[in-house]
Amino acid sequence: MLIQVIQLTESDLTFARFSRSGRDQLRPLTGLRLPYADREELAALLRDQLPPAPRQEEVRTILALPPPLVTLRELRLPFTDRRKLRAVLPLELGADTAQGDQELVADALPLADGSLLAGWALRDAVADLIELLTAAELEPEVVTLAALHWNLLLPPGLTGIQALADRQGLTLCDGETGALLYSRTLRTDDPATLQRTLTSLELERSLTVAALFTIDGELPGEPSAVPPPQPLPLPQPLTELPSEGPLPPAALALPLAVARAYCSGEIFNLRSNSLAWTRQNSRLLRRFRTTLILAAIALLLFIGEAGSRWWLLTRDLDSLNHSIARIYHNVFPNRKKAVDEEAEIHAEIRRLEGGIATPSMLAFLNSLAADKGTRITGLSEIDYDGSRFTLRGESSAADGVGAFRQRLATEGWQVDEPEITTRPDGATLFVLKGHQRGGSAL
Repeated sequence: MLIQVIQLTESDLTFARFSRSGRDQLRPLTGLRLPYADREELAALLRDQLPPAPRQEEVRTILALPPPLVTLRELRLPFTDRRKLRAVLPLELGADTAQGDQELVADALPLADGSLLAGWALRDAVADLIELLTAAELEPEVVTLAALHWNLLLPPGLTGIQALADRQGLTLCDGETGALLYSRTLRTDDPATLQRTLTSLELERSLTVAALFTIDGELPGEPSAVPPPQPLPLPQPLTELPSEGPLPPAALALPLAVARAYCSGEIFNLRSNSLAWTRQNSRLLRRFRTTLILAAIALLLFIGEAGSRWWLLTRDLDSLNHSIARIYHNVFPNRKKAVDEEAEIHAEIRRLEGGIATPSMLAFLNSLAADKGTRITGLSEIDYDGSRFTLRGESSAADGVGAFRQRLATEGWQVDEPEITTRPDGATLFVLKGHQRGGSAL
């Protein structure tokens, strides 16, 4: 991935391109600085003077605004979610600014003391610069302010409060943790302005500066300035650049800070709300286009297979229904079309099996009712086929079963010895089997 940073001041443009590998490894590739006098000249520089990016590379562009366009203010809010802050800050700040009815774009970063450092700019001014870059095919994904990320340039091993300044801004941060303490856009061309600001911070907020680093050039100052300004040590990626190149390595410090903030995911960004960057959706769509096409094909195949299974099942059911209808008409040729052929066939089968109401069965049951007497308390099972029978029942006593057997014998039945079981409550369970005399018992 390539990250290209366009840093603007009121009079010049600094362009830097970095190659990103891994999560946060940045290697400077290109750097140049071009002066301009007005908007038309800036548009021509963006269109004609910047080196084109390789088409096969993924490129992300970041615009760092001229510091005078951005106003900074410290405040406290009951939440720190960046998305909510970007939505609420224009309303929160609109009542306290003298911008009339002009729309603002805003964002905020947390400070070390728990407060927020809010920054805002006029929407129309930011939109005009975005339009310039977009016309040159350099639409920025992020619009930021470089001074808010100077803390990412500090070398390790520092202690105390560190101040970083150039001719348009001042930032204070913790030397050990790198946490942001203070930042303002101001004119530091006059050494008295910078000294007054540092003195005021020390008296009002107890922020005593241990060291003052200058970024991208020296600040005019007095020998007695406390602390004395000193050049910022070059960050490691910039130490590899030749000092005799078209642009001094120190001039790439500001773009490097912006690129590092972008890689961290915590960059200050004014492209929100109505100016939100929307090309990410189309970029993601292009990236996952093959996956989406394959998913759509898989979905179509699944729907096709489900449709085929449904069609085959419907065909089998229709074939089965036609077979049932054909069997019904073969069995009952004189009947009209039935409402439910299967139900009617089952009803006829049950009716044909209902032989329990035959005359011989009725006569046998009548005989049993007459012969069982009072000692047989119930018959639980009767199995009779016209010549043989099996009876299961209950008697109040064992002699009642014998009497019942004797009465059946007088009716012409050959009855086997009963199988008798006595229950604990005194009741007697029995099984009687018999057949007609002269017939086979088998």
